[in-house]
Amino acid sequence: MPTSQPAWMALTRGHRQHWSQRQQQQQAQQQQQPSQQPNQPHSGGATVHDTVDVLAPPGSHPQLCEWRRLWELASAAYFNRQHRVLWWRILHGCVMCGAFSAYIGRATVEQACCPYACCSSPAQPQTISHMFLECPMAATVISWLCRLWQAMTGHLPDASVATILAASTSEGQCASDALLQTWHRLRLAVLHSIWTAARIAASSTHASSQASQLSSQSHLASRLALKTVTSMIHHDWVKCNDDVRQLAGVCSSWLRGRDPSMTLEAFRNLWCHHDTLASIHTAHTGTGDKLELVVNLSDMVPVQLF
Repeated sequence: MPTSQPAWMALTRGHRQHWSQRQQQQQAQQQQQPSQQPNQPHSGGATVHDTVDVLAPPGSHPQLCEWRRLWELASAAYFNRQHRVLWWRILHGCVMCGAFSAYIGRATVEQACCPYACCSSPAQPQTISHMFLECPMAATVISWLCRLWQAMTGHLPDASVATILAASTSEGQCASDALLQTWHRLRLAVLHSIWTAARIAASSTHASSQASQLSSQSHLASRLALKTVTSMIHHDWVKCNDDVRQLAGVCSSWLRGRDPSMTLEAFRNLWCHHDTLASIHTAHTGTGDKLELVVNLSDMVPVQLF
């Protein structure tokens, strides 16, 4: 190879194995190696972390298992793409809020503060937790989400960073896997609506009073969340009755890795729990009985939006 060419232009010697084959070889090597017990007695000075079992197989530590479950949930195919991307950014701590923009040099210290004048401190840094939980605008929408879930299941979630941002669910919050999926889809829809309202507030330059600004932005975020949840219900209902791959304007590549259909039982378990968000009724027509979807969710039902 000429010395003027970089190393990456050199031809590879042989075909590179696929990552799945390399992973299988590593697992086979780990199974062949017997676990060796240390022969030397404990000297009193800990050379490794005392809370981690060094002889345990990789990935068996509770904290590692919890993070693995969290990342697998973040890549679930049933999430809206925009919602999934936002949650990935939240987990990585790279949401373009004011504090992060100042950290990477794209904003000044003054621009890193919360754009809402209704905050208790005029120089409150807009961190991720402040944007989605602590800000009065976000707290109003998060409160609606928690009260909505309480009306559905009888359980009031904790409006904390672990529950809302890190997807930690307490015992009794989700009685089934379908309710767990419903909770996460509602949670991400609310977070995305707060994020959209915050971007609109950051781009607006006109001044307004604290009360009017809080009311307008809270109404905007709440309306966006309500519209997004209603749209998700209607989209899943279409998957129950029609083949979405045959609909006009639907690209087949959009459904790569996703199931284009949904059973009626799965839809009931997902959205019709106690008929809080939606219900299915049988309508008698001249051609026979027909199932109709009734969306019960509104700005007043089951809980007041504002």
